[in-house]
Amino acid sequence: MIELEHKSEFLEVSYDSANSWIVNKWTANTRYLTIDQYKQETLALLKVFVDHQPLAGILSLTQDFHFVVDPEMQEWMTKIFEGYLPSKSAIVVASEFVSKLSIEQTVQDMDVIVRYFDNEPEAKEWLLDKTKVS
Repeated sequence: MIELEHKSEFLEVSYDSANSWIVNKWTANTRYLTIDQYKQETLALLKVFVDHQPLAGILSLTQDFHFVVDPEMQEWMTKIFEGYLPSKSAIVVASEFVSKLSIEQTVQDMDVIVRYFDNEPEAKEWLLDKTKVS
């Protein structure tokens, strides 16, 4: 069962209890996102991790993510998510290079296996495959 946990003009976060994963989808409105708003959205996402402690992973849909996460914010995110991330993270990447790069830099120091995909079905398939963690 998929339950919507958070919805704003920038981000939707759902918990899929059947698969024990979190799905977050950033909207195109992220091009207007401020640093303070980004922090608020990130804290809302963290709350879902704390509340549900997903076992299978996270599916992050960032195709429409346009906010550039600077190095200071990347470090902050690594700290606040420490201990809450599942072992796998599938990220459907943004087509815009700078946003994609900032997403990759943000998760590079997190203790999680990350794979990048250009479509949601492949990302879900990888998350469901318990044997392929690399």
